Amino acid sequence: MTRQASWIFGALALAYLVSMALPTLPVHWFIKALPIWWLASVVVVNAAFPGRWVLLGALLMSSLGDVLLAFDLFVYGLAAFLVAQLIYAFLFGRSACWRLERLGWLLYLLLWALCMIALIQPQLGELSVPVYAYLVAIMLMGSLALMSHYALWPGFAGAAIFILSDSLIALGLFQAPLPGHGWWVMMTYYLAQWLLTRTFLEQGRVAAEQP
Repeated sequence: MTRQASWIFGALALAYLVSMALPTLPVHWFIKALPIWWLASVVVVNAAFPGRWVLLGALLMSSLGDVLLAFDLFVYGLAAFLVAQLIYAFLFGRSACWRLERLGWLLYLLLWALCMIALIQPQLGELSVPVYAYLVAIMLMGSLALMSHYALWPGFAGAAIFILSDSLIALGLFQAPLPGHGWWVMMTYYLAQWLLTRTFLEQGRVAAEQP
C-alpha cells in the first residue's frame, strides 16, 4: 500500500472519528464505512496480490457489518463480521504451520479469550450463540495469523488489534464501557483493518518481485 493511500485512509478514518462528536447525521453510516471502502478500492487496483478478490470480500463484509451496526442491527452486523473474520482466517491459514517460537503468544491469546468469556458470559442471555460463534471465528483468525509465515508486525498485530477492538465492543455491551468507548473501538478497528490490508498487499508485492 502506498503512503498516499495510507494517508487518505487516515484522513477518512479521522473524519468519522470527528463526526462521532457531532449530532447523528443521516449519512453517519456512509462516513463510517467510507474508510473501509477506500481500502477495498486500493485492493481492487493492486494486481500484485493474487488473492485480492478474497481480501476484497473481507473488507466488503466488514463494511456491511459497519452499516448494519450503525442501524443497531447487532446480530446481523455480527454475522457480517463473522464472515469477514473467516475470510481473514482463510488468508492467514494458507501459510499456517506449527511455530513453536510463537507458542507463548498463542497461550496469551487463549488466556485473553477465557478472560473475555468470564467477563461477559453472565450477561449474554439470548445472544450467547451468536457471540460465542463470533468469538470462535475471531480467535481462529488470530491463531492462524500467529502461526502463519507473516511477521508479528504488521500481520499478527493487525489480528490482535482487531481482537482488542471487538473485546472493547463486548465489554461496552455486556459490562461498563470505558470513557471514550466509541472512539477507542473505532480507532482500534480502523488501525486493525489498515494493518491487515497492508500485510496482505505487501506480501503480494514481495511475491511479485521474486524471480
